[in-house]
Formats: sequence, C-alpha cells, structure tokens
Amino acid sequence: MRRISLWKVAALLWTVPVLVSAISWHIDREESHFKYVATFVKSKGDQHMQSASRLDKLRRLIKKEWRKGYDISELKYGNGNWIAIFDKASPKSHQTYFIADRWSGVNATIDGYWKQGYRITNIEHGLAKWVVVLSKNTPYSTQSIERHKSLSSFYKAVKRRWSKGFDLVDIEYGQGHWSGLFVKGAGNHQQTMITRSRWYEMKRAIGRYWKKGYRISNLEFALGKWICLFTKESDPKIQRYEVAPHVARLKRRFRLYRDEGWKLIDLAEGF
Repeated sequence: MRRISLWKVAALLWTVPVLVSAISWHIDREESHFKYVATFVKSKGDQHMQSASRLDKLRRLIKKEWRKGYDISELKYGNGNWIAIFDKASPKSHQTYFIADRWSGVNATIDGYWKQGYRITNIEHGLAKWVVVLSKNTPYSTQSIERHKSLSSFYKAVKRRWSKGFDLVDIEYGQGHWSGLFVKGAGNHQQTMITRSRWYEMKRAIGRYWKKGYRISNLEFALGKWICLFTKESDPKIQRYEVAPHVARLKRRFRLYRDEGWKLIDLAEGF
C-alpha cells in the first residue's frame, strides 16, 4: 500500500482553502468592481472596435471609419472611455449622428431627421452629452421615444407600447430619466424585461431566460440596477457574454471571439 507523508497531507489541506479563497476573491472582484459586459451571437461579420477617451477623438475615428465603409453598430460610454463597434456597411447605408447637451436638444432635432427618412439606431449618454446615431434604409417604419423619471413608470410605458405592436430596441439612462426607443416594422416580437440589483443575480436570470428561448437584446446599468431586455425569436442564435474590467481586456476578448465566428451585438457597463 502506497503511503503519503504527513507533510503532503498537510500541504494538501492547506491548498484547498487557499483555492476556495482565490475563487471567492475572483467572484467578489467581478461583482463589486466596474465591468464591461459584451454580448455576442454566433455569427460571422466584418466588425471591429475602437475607443477614445475624448468625444472629439471619437468623432475623428467615426469619420475615418465611414470613409473606409464601416457604420457604427454599437456605442457605449463608461469608465472614462467611449467605445464604438463598427460593422461593414451595406451599399445602401447612409449614417449620421448628432450631439446634444440636454434632452431638449434631442427633441428639437430628431423630428427633422425622421422627416428626412433617418431612423435612430443608437442613443448613448456620457459626459453630460447625448449622442444619437441615425441611419437611412432601416427596416423601421415608425419610431417613438418614451422618457420617465421612475423605473416603475418606464415599465408601464413599455407594456403600453408592447400592447400597441411596438418593439423596444434600446434602453438608456441619463439626466434623471429612463429612455426607451420603440420601433415598428422589424416584426412584432415577444419581449420581456427584468431588473436585478446584483450582477450575479442577473447572470442566473440570463441563464434561465436562454433556456426559455429568449435572447439578450439590450443590457443597461443605472442607479444600482441592471436592466435586461430579452426577445424571443423563432430561430434564436447562440449567445454568450464576456465580462471585462477594462478596455484592454475587452478588446482582446472581442478580437478572440470575432476570429472564432462571434459578433458583438450589445455592450453594457456597470458594477
């Protein structure tokens, strides 16, 4: 019979709690620290990521990407960085954006763009600025925006819009209001929305909704709460998400997944 020395037994017993402690530390760190959360679908695409600490630099990057034939597909501000995802644009695509200091500036500007045939594809608030990205030749026939101070009022507004055949496509919090972008023309999907106070609670919920056939459409964090919009589709694509503590890691994981045939569809940031 093989014998194990007392020293080896002692070393083994000492190692187990250290490993458990290390795992616990990693979980606690992910929960309590700032994080980017990127959602991917299994789909190939010509896509890349750019970041800038200042809005003027971001604007120069956007112009450069447009000249190369790429459009903004996702825009996020968090932890001192503007992050933009660019997709290879369709030949029929025509994209623009505008910046407003207050929501009143968005209201004063948006009707003119809608009359020209533009539709909003992304709204982001950062550094006391609203950045509204618009495109022509989208599938959206009608768009509408709801803004509410309380999350409960926002939930009621979302349910009213759903009952009228609208889909919710973007959620954004800024300047004391929850904003929702609603569309018609993309198909009336079955949607639901949930909130959780802790990231580990949201992770568990995402797993449960994936099993029900729902997929993440939009994830947002504000006022200490995670809010997730799910959409059920007839042919749901495989999804995954990646949590990154900083932009450098986010870019590395983005490139890795892109090269493995994944496409980023949503980017969130929070604690």
